[in-house]
Amino acid sequence: LLFSWVSPGSEALPRVVRVGLYQNEPKVFLSPQGVPSGIFIDVLEGIAAAEDWQVTYVPGTWAECLDRLGRREIDLMPDVAFTSDRERIFSFHQEAVLSSWVQVYARPGTGVKSLLDLQAKRVAVLANSVQQTAFEQMAAGFGLRTTVLPFPDYQAVFAAAAKGEADAAIANNFYGAQNFRRHGLEDTAVVFHPSTLYFAVPKGANPDLLAAIDHHLRAMKSDPHSPYYRSVKRWISEEVHLRLPDWLRTMGMLVLGGLALSLAGSFVLNRQVQARTRDLKRSNDQLRIMDRTLRAT
Repeated sequence: LLFSWVSPGSEALPRVVRVGLYQNEPKVFLSPQGVPSGIFIDVLEGIAAAEDWQVTYVPGTWAECLDRLGRREIDLMPDVAFTSDRERIFSFHQEAVLSSWVQVYARPGTGVKSLLDLQAKRVAVLANSVQQTAFEQMAAGFGLRTTVLPFPDYQAVFAAAAKGEADAAIANNFYGAQNFRRHGLEDTAVVFHPSTLYFAVPKGANPDLLAAIDHHLRAMKSDPHSPYYRSVKRWISEEVHLRLPDWLRTMGMLVLGGLALSLAGSFVLNRQVQARTRDLKRSNDQLRIMDRTLRAT
């Protein structure tokens, strides 16, 4: 080599990564302040900082983001459940970010306690989601006649049930657990379709993104103090307020009242026994004195 040199403008620029962003709190969402937030976002930001990626978020509905990913208008989509159908049009990394399941939440008074209670009910779901597909297949398998009402996001799904436009709402356990009480709904025992959640890219595209995600995600999961676990604790852990049912509180008061009466009765009985014992002792002492007196005479 006769010479080598590097011009100031030849340094590699940060990799621009266009990322779909939709509302699915607490996994991925745009906060009221307009800040991309959630577990997937925290994980992605940590990886982007290590890999020198410049992340650009493209907001939209769930269906819009999936369409953009399929048309390669975005490079990466967070919070995508793996299915064989999706594998034909998207590529996934190997290490799952989270595991999830689907739960039914009902409006009070609808009587929905089990799957069969959804007969002839209106059920709100996220449009074009695995939840919608899984529920429709399950309902058909049980011969249930239900009316499925698709909505663009989970906020609209829960709002429809809260306003009486639907009898029940279907959501993943993460969103449901944090939001069903706020909408005045009840959680039910209807749980189905466990799934694993990943980042996805267009089929055959961006293998470097997937490889980097796997590498950093495995490292994060091996460290209990990593951004991954801090994010999960931040978004999922919540202070639990214990509220006892009215019947249990009434029973508890009755039990405590009975216990108090029992203790009071035991105290009174003990005092009576002690007084009777003293009387018997005095009588016994008097008898002994009389006996000695009679013998002396």
